[in-house]
Amino acid sequence: MKALIILLLILFIIYGCSETAKESDPSGTYVTHFKNEYSLTDDTLIIRNINSSNQAYNIERKSGFQKIRNGVLKSKEFKSAKWDATYNEDSKVLQQTDLGNQVYITDHNGVKLGDSEYKKIK
Repeated sequence: MKALIILLLILFIIYGCSETAKESDPSGTYVTHFKNEYSLTDDTLIIRNINSSNQAYNIERKSGFQKIRNGVLKSKEFKSAKWDATYNEDSKVLQQTDLGNQVYITDHNGVKLGDSEYKKIK
């Protein structure tokens, strides 16, 4: 009986550690949508872990936007960018290696890039 209790305790500890690791990993797909007087934009960030031992990530940003000129919505345009970043788990920030962009991990299942807040969809 003691052996069974100890085994269950070990399994709970292992499960708890694996769940904590999953929660601290910012990998996923995040989206945002915004509109102002000049454009209508849908933005997606795809964050992938490329090396867990040194917290290296690849970030892909895909944007689709429509310009608004004189009240007329123009045809949709697309652009994309990719960059590498290092994740600092203490400050919950993905720091771009080359240009210094920062992606902040928020407490409510999202990220923030500049003034734009993204929600995680998967």
